[in-house]
Amino acid sequence: MIVACPFCKAKADPAVSVCGSCGKKMSRNCPACAESIAANSTTCKYCGEAMTPVRDAAPAKPAEPGIVFIEEKPRRKCCAGRTMFWLVVGLLAGFCAFSAVKTRINCHRAPVKQEIKAPADRLY
Repeated sequence: MIVACPFCKAKADPAVSVCGSCGKKMSRNCPACAESIAANSTTCKYCGEAMTPVRDAAPAKPAEPGIVFIEEKPRRKCCAGRTMFWLVVGLLAGFCAFSAVKTRINCHRAPVKQEIKAPADRLY
């Protein structure tokens, strides 16, 4: 015989006292005759004793958390790294351009030749 959980209406085995889907206790004992009755019943079906129904039974096992999201603080936008990168690139490009221009100027200059003449009146 298959019974249904009185709380979530899931099918369960009568030998099991705790529901597999919601984790609540499905049966309890009557205080007068000690027979096992449904957890949410208001009267015992065996002796007719009136009782208060269980409103919200505590789950037998703690619920395992699924995905846990951790809130991240919004990052401040910092442009120091990007600015430093472009500054270094600009300085390097300027140095290369200056070096190329200076080398080109020095390469195309004609060397100035100086002739050293000894005076004719002095012989060595």
